[in-house]
Amino acid sequence: MASPTGQTRTLRGQSPTFRRTVVRIIRRCFGPDETRRKDGVNLVISALALIEFAAQATDKELRFAFLEACRLRLFGEADLDYCHRKSSNRKGAVPLRALLALWVPELERIRSVLEGWFLLVWVKHKLPMPEVNVKVLGKEVDCLWRRLGLILELDGNEFHSDPLQRKLDLEKQLFLEARGYLVIRVTYKEFAADPVGVVLRNLRETDSLEVSRSMCE
Repeated sequence: MASPTGQTRTLRGQSPTFRRTVVRIIRRCFGPDETRRKDGVNLVISALALIEFAAQATDKELRFAFLEACRLRLFGEADLDYCHRKSSNRKGAVPLRALLALWVPELERIRSVLEGWFLLVWVKHKLPMPEVNVKVLGKEVDCLWRRLGLILELDGNEFHSDPLQRKLDLEKQLFLEARGYLVIRVTYKEFAADPVGVVLRNLRETDSLEVSRSMCE
């Protein structure tokens, strides 16, 4: 929350349950471009919030926050320079700048943190970017290498764990495969266990399809 008055105060819990709870409110001065208003409340911009969060977050927590900001379209290309300048000599700058270096426009199209995580690893290996969350024959897919006819579906726990959704996912996969596409499915558990391994597996498929395509031309 943003409140540019430059004051600090401490609040202590009044009830027996919260009598040991202490909340320290720090009010700071912000520039006019560092806050935004939502539902009547002043908030700091996401870029500044990430810089502050990076000082205390683990790498996993910071990655999640960065990707969630991208997913919600609260962080984009215009924020990169601000983050680089404002994070200089700040605690947490190194891991934050590592994420900034991997930003690509496709991150603004992700629908889940898992999709964003895959893209970060993919970009880190400097591989050809897929189209993200586009429709193929009326079916939306997570990642598409159109020229190769390759589709990657990233099944996060939140949206793909129930039996009905799994049935719909299978129907979509069979529909696309029947029309010549190669569909690879990866669960959150599989990716989290070996992100680089999943990327390399996908890379092998793209290489194989590239060779097959060259032989047919």
